[in-house]
Amino acid sequence: MFTKEKIDAIFQGAIIGKEIIFLETATSTNDVAMELAAQRENPEGIVVIADTQTKGRGRFGRTWISPPGVNFYSTVILRPSIPPHEAALITLMAAVAVVSAIREFTGLKAGIKWPNDILINGKKTGGILSEMKSASDRISYLAVGIGINVNMSLNDFPDDISALSTSLKIESGEIFDRVELLEKIFAELERAYKILLKGNKKALINDWIRLNCTLGSNVLVKNHDRIISGIAENINDNGELIIRLPSGETETVTAGDVTILKDN
Repeated sequence: MFTKEKIDAIFQGAIIGKEIIFLETATSTNDVAMELAAQRENPEGIVVIADTQTKGRGRFGRTWISPPGVNFYSTVILRPSIPPHEAALITLMAAVAVVSAIREFTGLKAGIKWPNDILINGKKTGGILSEMKSASDRISYLAVGIGINVNMSLNDFPDDISALSTSLKIESGEIFDRVELLEKIFAELERAYKILLKGNKKALINDWIRLNCTLGSNVLVKNHDRIISGIAENINDNGELIIRLPSGETETVTAGDVTILKDN
């Protein structure tokens, strides 16, 4: 069971977790974090954790199912000294940290679907939602939301997403201690963030490539009013996806909704 006392006792980071705010219920941890960051002079490292969310959300405003007592809903506030056009690296970094922690903690072969989904056996078990406040040349703050389906059962998912969703419990048959998982995730996040702050983007990109389940696959990308299809070939130094089109040319995708196509 999540309690602030348990969380405070198990995780202490030099940056991540300098202050931990635990809520039994939140609209969404990102909403709380963004409001908090706007009020603080230096909010970096503050973590917001909730046991349940009433308005949990993913990218494009999609609903994130957030029942109490079983999952992981949290947001970390960061103020990286990188330009706004490199902010996608923060999502990449968080995905590396989450997948590394899940693999170590559970033994499950989690992978990253560009840009922010955490998959196990082709099904979604988690995601990253990064939201930014910036000036023209600097990031004022970022709210990095992390949601993971930990101990949900298959019948806990709504019918319309049950075929595409999973949890650590479903995939392993085990029930996991969410506080211990939290410790692993934020320790990995601190490690990865320090690498980024030192300017070693290449190390993070290499980690992402090692842990991803996107590259080499045929994909469809919905990007605004366009649909791009081809082979996901690589990511560049800003974390953008490079797609090899059927024509042989490449296209760089900054943002979009990716579907990995199964081979016939």
